[in-house]
Amino acid sequence: MTRATVLALAIVLGTAGAAIAHDLRPGVLTLTELAPGEYALRFVPPIDSRGDTTQVRIVLPASCTRTADRVRCAGPIAGELGIDGLRGPLKALVVLVRDGERTEWILDADTPRVKIDAPAGLLTWIGLGVSHILAGLDHLAFVIGLLLVLDLAVNRRLLLTITAFTIAHSLTLALAVLGIVSVRAAPVEACIALSVLLVAREALHREPTAIRRWPWLAAGGFGLIHGLGFASALSELGLPSTSLARSLLAFNVGVELGQLAVVVAIVAAVAIARRLIGERWIIGSHVHRAACYVLGAAAAWWLIERVVELACGAR
Repeated sequence: MTRATVLALAIVLGTAGAAIAHDLRPGVLTLTELAPGEYALRFVPPIDSRGDTTQVRIVLPASCTRTADRVRCAGPIAGELGIDGLRGPLKALVVLVRDGERTEWILDADTPRVKIDAPAGLLTWIGLGVSHILAGLDHLAFVIGLLLVLDLAVNRRLLLTITAFTIAHSLTLALAVLGIVSVRAAPVEACIALSVLLVAREALHREPTAIRRWPWLAAGGFGLIHGLGFASALSELGLPSTSLARSLLAFNVGVELGQLAVVVAIVAAVAIARRLIGERWIIGSHVHRAACYVLGAAAAWWLIERVVELACGAR
């Protein structure tokens, strides 16, 4: 190979290397939420192979409009977001959407658009609350245990008890989600299992204990612990930071709706049974005692399992 050929190859490779180095400088489009539906826009265009700015055009979702460095949308940003004018296999654009939920995408000439889904709305969070309480067997077992302690009667004591439980778990749920209170999940879940075991035991007898005299106090006290359990589950879902209060409220509403549905279903079923087969088959019956034993056995299993987790330092 002659010196001229070597020199020519060096020039070509050097030029190609420079071009590649420039092409690897992507653009950056950042949208930072300032308020619901309002975003600050910052755009750094990509650099072409000569080191010049590439002329591109930002494409916003149909529900959004741009004014200088601000973008306003009819609600949370959702739809197709992208760029027109990217050319070449190495040109790229990094898109950042900072609204507490989503992070980043990389666009190029082959994929110039990204589909941004709308964040979960209030109905979604309500649905998650309902599904969580219905799937949370330990929480439901505690509520059912309270109903058994109250002899499945619909009266003022039932209303006060359920209200106390609702207020208490709503309070600690909010405090934990807002970061004011922080407790490890394992001891909380062990205490929840213990609460179910306790109310199942109380429902077996008719002695005038403190829980039977003032069931709303037990519901309120243990409700504080159950709220921390709800918060642990909610932290795994991840609430959006920009609509934290609304999403938290919607989730809690869903929990209450699910809880109320269970209470109403059980009370209605018992009322029908009272009419059809009589009182003696409800309170103090073998069915009543069997329900208490089932709750107690489940709670004992949960307690053993969770104490082992706590001892092993799993969570």
